[in-house]
Formats: sequence, structure tokens, C-alpha cells
Amino acid sequence: MAQRPPTGGPARHWAIFILHQRFALSACPLEASRMFKTLKALFGTSNEAVNPAAENASTFTAGLPTGMSQEDFAGLRLDGRVNIQLAELSAYSDALFGWDSAPYHHVAAVGHIDLGQGAHLVRFYLDNDTWLQANVENQRVIEYKLFDFYRVTHLSDIEFDALINASDKKAGQLGAQTIAVEATDASERTCQFQRVWGDEASLWSPPVVLEEQVMTTESVMTRSVTHHAMLYERPIEDSERMEYVLLNAEDDGEGGFMLVQNLGVDVTSVDIDAI
Repeated sequence: MAQRPPTGGPARHWAIFILHQRFALSACPLEASRMFKTLKALFGTSNEAVNPAAENASTFTAGLPTGMSQEDFAGLRLDGRVNIQLAELSAYSDALFGWDSAPYHHVAAVGHIDLGQGAHLVRFYLDNDTWLQANVENQRVIEYKLFDFYRVTHLSDIEFDALINASDKKAGQLGAQTIAVEATDASERTCQFQRVWGDEASLWSPPVVLEEQVMTTESVMTRSVTHHAMLYERPIEDSERMEYVLLNAEDDGEGGFMLVQNLGVDVTSVDIDAI
């Protein structure tokens, strides 16, 4: 797939797992991708005296980046509820991603990934095994994407280690140029997704490592989850939409290992009704 400079549309701004994040550079030779917005803006410093009273009065919302509240995330919050309107997706028979726009879903957990340089990913995990992700740059939400835990394979620690560290990389594995995703419905379709991150010419590129802190409604203490992730995409026929697969080898920090195909689409803030 030919490299293209990023454009203004949400599908072209996949800054979701910023490839220029500092902690991933040592493992992945990442160039300015056609799908990414390079986050160059640093948090500014101020010569003005800090007012402790004003600082203490600032709004804090569980699981969100410091200085941000639910109002910055279209009202999304831990233990809240959200309705997402994606009715138009049903018009495209080629789409693998399916969604019922009628119900409200409980936000059971919030995950936060600090990418550095003012960039964050915030994930709102819903009660129907889906998650809504906000990409944040300098305390502004740039875009939202909705993902489904489309297919989950539980791994032993030996299988997990072999997946992320094996020197013999196979076609279709995490980091390969393309992957095939089988439909979970009766259609038995198989769709090909093209890798977005890494060297376009390489048959394999190392996954991006992300460290997520997750807070649930059951505990104010966060737990750490490590992701080895690679992003793939394909156009949905007869539409201007893209469909994504975030292929992710996950270590939940509690002895659980899995390989997850996260199937996703773009969402706009006007599609979100959070209460």
C-alpha cells in the first residue's frame, strides 16, 4: 500500500497508538506514516506563580489524564453510560463490524496510556465487550474509535513468549504485512487487512509496546496491562469508511496472556451520547 501524507478526515488520522512515542522507538524503526499525526507539541511551561487553591479545585475524573474531566470526553466517565449511534454501518454489507445503536452501555473500566509529549490514549471499556478509544493531544480529544473484542485466543506464557520473541516470523502473524480475518457470522467470509505501521516493504515489522493503566468500578487502584500491538486496515466497499484490526498480544499483569483481534471503526463525537 503506497505511503500517503495524512489528510484531514478521521480515517486518515490514525494517531491511535502514536508510532512516534518515545518508548517504542528502540524496538520499532518508525517513520512518519501516512496515517499518523505526528505529536510534536510539548507541554508548555509558565513563569506565572501556581495557585495551590486553584490546583486543588481542578476537576479530577477517575482514569483520565491529569487536568482533564468527563466534559473533555463528550461526557464519558467511569461508571457512566453511553449510547453510540452507528446505524449507517448496516447499509454496508461488506463491513465486518456490527453495532446495535439502540441501547446504552455501562462504562465498567477506563484505561489510560501515556504516550509522552502531551499525547494520551484513553479507553472506555463497555459492558458489551467493546471499547471506545479517545486519542488526546495536548488535552484535546482529536478522534474516537470504537473497537470490538472480535476474536480472543488465550495463550500460555510459553506461547505468548514465542509469539512476541520468536525469530522465525510467519505469514499472518502479529507484525506481518497482511492478516486474514474470518467473519464470525454465518457468511464465513475472510477479509484481508493491510499493515499500517512499520516499514511498508518489510514482510514483518515489530509490534508497538504500550503500557496501559486500567481502573475499574470495583477498585480505585489501577492495574497495569502490557500490549504488543500492530494496526491493520482495509476500506469498506462502497463507502468512505475504513475498518481496522488492532492485533494485540496482551499480558494482563495477573498471569493471563492472550492474542486479540480488535475490530474497529471511526466514531465522531456527535455519535456519542454519554450520561
